[in-house]
Amino acid sequence: MLPLLTLLSGVHVALVSGGCQTDQQSLLVELKNTLIFNQSKSTKLVAWNYDADCCGWAGVTCDRDGLGHVIGLNLSKESISGGIDESDAIFSLQYLQNLDLSFNDFKTSFPAGFANLTRLISLNMSNAGFMGQIPTEISNLASLVSLDLSMLYSPGVPSLKLEKPNFSTLVQNLTQLTELNLDGVNISANGNEWCQALSSSLPNLQVLSLSNCSLSGPIDPSLAKLQSLSVISMGGNNLSAPVPEFFANFSNLRILLLSDCNLRGTFPPKLFRVSTLEILDLSYNQELRGYMPDHLQNASLKTLVLSYTNFSGTLPDSIGTLKNLSKIGLEACNFSGLIPTSIANLTELVHLDFSSNIFSGPIPSLGRSKKLMYIDFSYNQLSGEISSTQWAGLLNLTYVDLRYNSLNGNIPSSLFAIPSLQKIQLSFNQFTGQFPNISGASSSSLDALDLSSNKLEGHIPRWVFNISRLNVLLLSSNKFSGTIKLGWIQKLHKLTTLNLSHNKLTVIANFTLYSLPQMTTIKLASCNLRVFPDLRNQSKLVYLDLSDNQINGKVPRWIGEVGFDTLLYLNLSQNLLVSLPEPLSLPTSLAILDLHNNVLQGNVPLPPPSVTYVDCSNNNFSSIPPNIGESLSFTIFFSLSNNGIVGVIPESICNASYLQVLDLSNNSLSGTIPSCLMERSKTLGVLNLGRNKFRGSIPDKFPSTCELKTLDLNGNLLEGKLPKSLANCTTLEVLDLGNNKINDIFPCLLKNISSLRVLILRKNNFHGKIGCPKNHGPWPKLQIVDLASNNFGYILPNRCLNTWEAMKRNGNETDGHLSFEALSLSGLYYQDSITVTIKGLQLELLKILTIFTSIDFSENHFVGPIPDAIGQFSALYALNLSHNALTGRIPPFLGKLAQLESLDLSVNQLNGTIPQELVALTFLSFLNLSNNQLVGSIPTGNQFLTFESTSFRVLLFGIHATLASGVCPSDQHSLLVQLHNSLEFDQSKSTKLVRWNFSADCCEWTGVTCDGVGLGHVIGLNLSNESIPGGIDKSVAISRMKKLVTLDLSMLYRPGVPSLKLEKPNLATLLQNLTQLGELRLDGVNASANGNEWCQALSTSLPNLQVLSLSNCFLSGPIDPSLAQLQSLSEIRLGGNNLSAPVPEFFANFSNLRILLSDCNLRGTFPPNVFQVSTLEIIDLLYNLELHGYLPDSLQNASLKTLVLSYTNFSGILPDSIGTLGSLSRTELVDCKFNGSLPISMANLMNSSI
Repeated sequence: MLPLLTLLSGVHVALVSGGCQTDQQSLLVELKNTLIFNQSKSTKLVAWNYDADCCGWAGVTCDRDGLGHVIGLNLSKESISGGIDESDAIFSLQYLQNLDLSFNDFKTSFPAGFANLTRLISLNMSNAGFMGQIPTEISNLASLVSLDLSMLYSPGVPSLKLEKPNFSTLVQNLTQLTELNLDGVNISANGNEWCQALSSSLPNLQVLSLSNCSLSGPIDPSLAKLQSLSVISMGGNNLSAPVPEFFANFSNLRILLLSDCNLRGTFPPKLFRVSTLEILDLSYNQELRGYMPDHLQNASLKTLVLSYTNFSGTLPDSIGTLKNLSKIGLEACNFSGLIPTSIANLTELVHLDFSSNIFSGPIPSLGRSKKLMYIDFSYNQLSGEISSTQWAGLLNLTYVDLRYNSLNGNIPSSLFAIPSLQKIQLSFNQFTGQFPNISGASSSSLDALDLSSNKLEGHIPRWVFNISRLNVLLLSSNKFSGTIKLGWIQKLHKLTTLNLSHNKLTVIANFTLYSLPQMTTIKLASCNLRVFPDLRNQSKLVYLDLSDNQINGKVPRWIGEVGFDTLLYLNLSQNLLVSLPEPLSLPTSLAILDLHNNVLQGNVPLPPPSVTYVDCSNNNFSSIPPNIGESLSFTIFFSLSNNGIVGVIPESICNASYLQVLDLSNNSLSGTIPSCLMERSKTLGVLNLGRNKFRGSIPDKFPSTCELKTLDLNGNLLEGKLPKSLANCTTLEVLDLGNNKINDIFPCLLKNISSLRVLILRKNNFHGKIGCPKNHGPWPKLQIVDLASNNFGYILPNRCLNTWEAMKRNGNETDGHLSFEALSLSGLYYQDSITVTIKGLQLELLKILTIFTSIDFSENHFVGPIPDAIGQFSALYALNLSHNALTGRIPPFLGKLAQLESLDLSVNQLNGTIPQELVALTFLSFLNLSNNQLVGSIPTGNQFLTFESTSFRVLLFGIHATLASGVCPSDQHSLLVQLHNSLEFDQSKSTKLVRWNFSADCCEWTGVTCDGVGLGHVIGLNLSNESIPGGIDKSVAISRMKKLVTLDLSMLYRPGVPSLKLEKPNLATLLQNLTQLGELRLDGVNASANGNEWCQALSTSLPNLQVLSLSNCFLSGPIDPSLAQLQSLSEIRLGGNNLSAPVPEFFANFSNLRILLSDCNLRGTFPPNVFQVSTLEIIDLLYNLELHGYLPDSLQNASLKTLVLSYTNFSGILPDSIGTLGSLSRTELVDCKFNGSLPISMANLMNSSI
């Protein structure tokens, strides 16, 4: 409750005391004796001296006529808790004019007896602890000028109320009132009632304070009669009405407090011009619109708060004329544009909050506002630098928040030099440079420092760890480098929150840390930790994140003691952890447990029953405990995907009644799918059982209340028909049943599921026509449909295709991903992923873009022409109709599919010429028209000039056409010359660069290969062993050769000999434009990148990469999951690096892999599935001493020629099936831990060197 100035003009309060009459003193003594109060906190009652004149007692005032009558009694803040009902002494003081019992704790109903105090002028019972009905006697105190019965509003706490008498009855006789304060009193009256009660009974009212009184609106026009109003406080009611225009006619209005009133409509701009207005607070009225008028001339305004309203527009320059403004709060509005520079004129400003708007441009200077204590510009679109002069002289500043903008440049050290500053929050900007350097850190007042998510670099200086008052230190997601010893924070005794995650730091924690401060949050993700920091004494920990490090070995047993009744979040993911304590005892308070991407083995751990989120994916767990369901009582998200789990799904998992996401994909689970899982879809939103070995049919147990959004059963051995009850899942968005043995017709039973976006039925036994009879609108949101490799036939129906409205979007839709929100308060989502065939490759879409659309009808028996409906699919990215029996011409309307990137019409019976219109497909990067009956010339122009030679030879095979030839164009020539001139190479040792003749065709230069169709694009560059020391930072020529298919900069690695470096540009910059690259050889080049960096550089830029050779490149690990996107890889050579990581399971998914060579400090267990890759010819894992593994029982790889496991930790017996490797010519198993007898079958390896 905002204290209001008491306006008592006309109230005659006697200040001169006379001698106290005996009866008056006796009444006061009786009153004191009956009151119950805390003597240690009393300052008035405890000081009453019975031997002295009572007119001199503290809180007692007598009349000034010397009659000795007590006319004033102030017992406020006396810690009185009772006794007022045990005597009528106070109500016998019949001469009382002023009574103040405020801020006590009576805890009783409102006392009776006020009828005797007919002379009362001022009555203050605010926050005195009274409750219940206000007595009728109050309404008879006709002399009252000031009445204050307010109380602090607290939901659920008993309050005063006005029922009988009601509000109208209370005020009807109080015609002298100038001040009425009933905040927190339950009045429960509508607008007509309370407004007319006031206007008809209180003509002299000046102060009206009725906040949190359960009043409703609208504000009645009768209130306009109260022309003397200077204070209006109505916050916390539900007026549901606009602010009346007539408020601007209150010529004495000084204070207008209308926060959280559910105000609506447009705020009258005239109110800003009321010349007497000092305080205006309209906050938390989210439906109240308004703007700041151009001409603000109110010199009286001191406080302006519009926070959390719908005010919008720009701030006028005239805001700078509000010279007395000390507080301005505009957070969470919709203001936009530049912040006026005239704000610099507000020299009285103390509090400035412009957060959560759409302000842009620079932050204006505030150097003249010397009184400023609080600045908040966060969550806007501000840009530019913040100069050191902006902070000069702001010696009172305590709080600065500039988060979530686009500010750049260096952070000025002058900001840190402000002695009073307590909080600096600059995260999520574009600040660069190094950490500001200051002196005297130990005496700094800083308690919160947040510089996270910028581009700061260099070392974190030691002075940061000397700020003794620091409570919060957030430096994550920058480019800080160097070494941090965790022991440095031992001096920060008040530190509760530490986040150093996602920099280039190396945090050292291999020592005992007994004297660390008791913290609630420790986040050290991606800090190159190699051991667990000793946190066993951290009893108050709430968040612990040690993810994405290189911590190996066992999880310590003391992990269960950390924050035993406080820990909510534990993230140990993306490490090299091999085992958990048994039994695993975790804090009972734990809500989120993330262990994904380790090498954990054995049974899946049983989490504590409190856990809501569990991710154990991408490990080596082998079995699920039968009683797992007992530990999932409150679990919402549970993922065990990408492990080696065998056996069946325990039925106890169906007891997890709150489960919304269940992902058991990519394991070796078998048996049938428990029907109770389908019944659990009353709560399940995601069920992913894909890539297992489930047999039988899909249980027909989907309930009528099915809530599934994603059902993924791809890659199993399921058969039979689609269950009819699946039609109950009316919110389904993703249905992936591909790669099974389901035998059914087109799924018309799902025709009423209008939410369906992804339908994948590929590689089953579906048959018949596609489309549904008598149905004109199934699946309007369908964006990905894959019916490939089935037995569908007949003509493709226009009527069915025409209903797929999502394919017809105009491309203006916003980009998003299909995901399932698992825990909204924690920001945790389940990301849908699928595999599609695009550009001739099977690609896993780890994130399904909501604007991505594709159709794959390949390998069926469709006949007839390409349907006209496809010509309307303007949003289509990929279209594959190959391997059917389609006839007729290629329709010209395909040239209007402007988003098309991949078009495959091969192996059909199409005839005629290739339409010239196809050259308009400017995004097209894959075109396959081979094996048709096409004739004529190939169109020229636009995108058709950009295909590499290999694409045309393969993809246009069988087309009788010609292409013109040409020579190396000038742009390619210039790039090569630029590259040559930027490199420093030893001419005496050069065999390629030294021979380049600038006057000759560059396609003839040594080491340069151009396409074979005469377009002159450089598609191959081989500068291997060219003796090029140093870097290529003087040239960006290579990264601009966008048609490169092969790039070879390799050199023989010799320790101590200078090698080619990749610094500027680094690996990511070098490759970012080389999207056509199929072969990359950088052996011996110093690339110096960690696993995330080099893997993501490859996966984001080189989707078609087949040969990857990066041996001796100073790369570190771990191997990032993003590398799994490179599904075309056939050669992987990473030897001589220090990956210190396991071989990922997803290597087994590279279906074209031929060569795998890795001598690079591999660890963990080698995935046995890799041995089963049918194309693999060479496996060489030599000198990986910490790499464990075994040879699986069933070796069936007829392609394998070389198997080298020497000097590894492989063990076990050699399986008999080794004799089936008929192509094996070299086998080396030196210094491993194999045991048992040599299999007799090895005699079959006639041509093998063993």
